[in-house]
Amino acid sequence: MFHPFTFKSLPRKLNDPFNGKPHRAAIQAMDDLSEWIKTIPNLKTELCRGKMIGVLVVKSKDGETGYLAAFSGQVMSSNIIEGFVPPVFDILSKGSYFLEGEKTITELNRKIRDLESDHRYARMKDQLRLLKIENERKIQEYKDLLKQQKAERDKLRKSAELSEEEIERLNNESARGKSELKKMQKTASEEEQKYIDALSEINSAIIELKRLRIEKSELLQQRIFRDFKFKNGLGQEKDLLDIFNGQTPPSGAGECCAPRLLNYAFLNQMTPLAIAEFWIGASPEGKVRHNGTYYHACRSKCLPILSFMLQGIPVSETKKENTAEEESIKTIYRDDDIVVISKPSGMLSVKGKEDIQSVEEWAEKRFPMAEGPIIVHRLDQDTSGLMVLALTKEAHKSLQKQFENHTIEKKYIAVLKGNLKNNSGEISLPLMADISNRPMQYIDPEGLPAVTQYRVIKKTRYRTRVEFSPLTGRTHQLRVHSSSKQGLNCPIIGDRLYSDKKDKSRLLLHAEFLSFVHPTSGKKVSYTDAAPF
Repeated sequence: MFHPFTFKSLPRKLNDPFNGKPHRAAIQAMDDLSEWIKTIPNLKTELCRGKMIGVLVVKSKDGETGYLAAFSGQVMSSNIIEGFVPPVFDILSKGSYFLEGEKTITELNRKIRDLESDHRYARMKDQLRLLKIENERKIQEYKDLLKQQKAERDKLRKSAELSEEEIERLNNESARGKSELKKMQKTASEEEQKYIDALSEINSAIIELKRLRIEKSELLQQRIFRDFKFKNGLGQEKDLLDIFNGQTPPSGAGECCAPRLLNYAFLNQMTPLAIAEFWIGASPEGKVRHNGTYYHACRSKCLPILSFMLQGIPVSETKKENTAEEESIKTIYRDDDIVVISKPSGMLSVKGKEDIQSVEEWAEKRFPMAEGPIIVHRLDQDTSGLMVLALTKEAHKSLQKQFENHTIEKKYIAVLKGNLKNNSGEISLPLMADISNRPMQYIDPEGLPAVTQYRVIKKTRYRTRVEFSPLTGRTHQLRVHSSSKQGLNCPIIGDRLYSDKKDKSRLLLHAEFLSFVHPTSGKKVSYTDAAPF
C-alpha cells in the first residue's frame, strides 16, 4: 500500500483538502501513480471509464517518505485493489452481512416486482377502471333521463288542473325513478367492490413487502454506519453516526479517497504531509470532469468526516483568493430608483466569504438611503459585467418580476477553449445542483430547465469568441453548457471549476449587455459594457 518515493520538497503542514491548490509533492505522487497504472492494462482500461483517485504523501513511522493511493467507491466491482489502500470498512468481503442483507432486499424487490407486474393484477386494475367508467356513464345517462322526466312533470303540473289520481301518478313516477337510481348506484358499488377487495389483497401484500424492505434496509444501513469507524490525528475513533451527530449520513459517506487515505495512515502511524484528489478517465454522464484535473474533497460527505479526522494534524491555512477591490466597480448609470454597475471578476455578488468583497456590501455603503433589498440578480464570483441594483422596494419588485418572467435581455461574451462546429445554435440541458460538490452543477433530466443561445463572433486556431444569450438564469448555466459533452464541449477559458484548474487566466466570461423595462418610467432601457478581454 505504501509507495516509497523521494520528493523534491515536502510541506511543513498538510494542505486544506477543501480549498487551495495541492502541494507539488502530491502532484509528483500522482504523476508516479499514473505511470504505475499504465503498466497494468486491466486497471488502466477500467480507470479510463472515469474514477476519482487520491494520493496522500506521508512519512512512515520509520521516517521513510512515500505516498498512499486510493480510489473512491469500487473498481472492477471490488473494494480491494493491489497498490491502493483498503476501504475503511469492506462491505463486499466474502460472507459479509452486507451481501446477505443485500440478497434479502433483492429478493423482496423481486417479490414486489412480481406482484406489481402480475398479469391478473394489471388486468383487474384495468377492468376496475373500465367498470367505473361504464357505471358512471350509465348512472349519468339515467340521471339525465330523470331530469328530463322531472321537467316534463313540472310542465304538466303548471299547464292544467290535475286530478288527485294524476298528481299521485306523477309523484309515484318520481319516487320510482329515485328508487331505481339508488338500485343502480348500489349495484355499481357492489360490482366495483368485488374488484377492490381482490386488488386489496394484493395491495396489502405489496405494502407489507415494501414495509419489510424499508425495515431491512434501515437496519442494514445503521449497522454499516456503525462499522465505518474513523481514526483521527489525536488517536480518537468515531463511527459515521457519531460523526454526523446521529443523523443519517449521505449515501456513500466514508467511501471517498480522502477518508480512506487518512484512516490508513493513522492506523499505520504515518504522518500525513500532502493530499490531493484527481479525476482519471472519461467524464461521468451529465457531469463535467476532466482527465488529470485536481478536485477538492466533496463537502456534503467528506467535510464532517475530515473535520473529525484532521483533529491533531497541522493544516496549512489557504491563501486568500485574488479578490477585487471596491474601487474597481464601475458605475454605468444611476437615478433615484436603480443603479447599473459593472462588477469585476473575483468579486462576490452577495455577502459570503469574510475575506472577499461583495457588490452587496459596496452598495450598502454607497447607498445608505436605499429601501429594501438592493441585489436583484447575481453574477458568479469569477464572472465580470453588468448588474442592475434596486434603490427602492418598488424598483426591486418590478425588476425581480422581470427576471422571473425571463423578459430581461442579457448577453454575455466568452472565450472558449477549442473550436465550435456550428456558428450558432441553442443548448437546452436541464441543470441540477451537485450537493456533494457545491457549488457545482450537472446535467440531469430531472433538473431545472436551462436554455442558452449562442453565436460565434471570432475563431482562432485554439479559441472561439462567442456571444451567449441565456433564456434562463440557472447557476453556472453558461459554464456547464460550454464545458459538457452534451453541450459545446469547449470550456470557458479560466474556468477552474469545469475545466483545467491549472489555468492561470481569469474566467473569460463577461455580462456585456443588459436590457429591461425601467421600473419607474416604464420605458425599455439598455446598457452595454465591453468585455475587458
